[in-house]
Amino acid sequence: MKKGLFYIFLGGTLMACGTGEESESITNDGEESSVVEIVTPEETEGSNNINNSIEHQSQIEGMELTTIEYFDVTHNFGNVFYPSDNKFTFKFKNTGNVPLIIDEATASCGCTIPNKPDEPILPGSIGELDVIFRPKSGQVGTEVTKKITVVANTNPKETYLEISAKVMDAM
Repeated sequence: MKKGLFYIFLGGTLMACGTGEESESITNDGEESSVVEIVTPEETEGSNNINNSIEHQSQIEGMELTTIEYFDVTHNFGNVFYPSDNKFTFKFKNTGNVPLIIDEATASCGCTIPNKPDEPILPGSIGELDVIFRPKSGQVGTEVTKKITVVANTNPKETYLEISAKVMDAM
């Protein structure tokens, strides 16, 4: 019984904080169906990454390390409306002696989309990481805080950014 309630709760959470994009496939009888991946707690144990089940080939393994300095590590959008797109650009500087490569940037929820720079950031140069927050209907009337994990050839390998907002109904 408890396990069933857990899966109902998990399904509701995924719907309230989904990516807004559904994966469609065609079944054997020609009907369209939505595909949803269920990740059990055993599969995510020891990890805070919502994309834990997706394998990722790291491009930074074995690279020389550099350092990163963010101008801001948090941003509060204030009041935002559902639905809306809310964008903020986190700026950072490569304060080390080798090019900075951001391997991946992931968010704690599908409503938050980080866009990492594709090109290496040279020593002494400024880089930008755009974050778009698209509130979901289930977030209306609440304060939300979302964490962005940035993986790069830095020590530590992971750094964290945070956005927050109060979600209002646009009516």
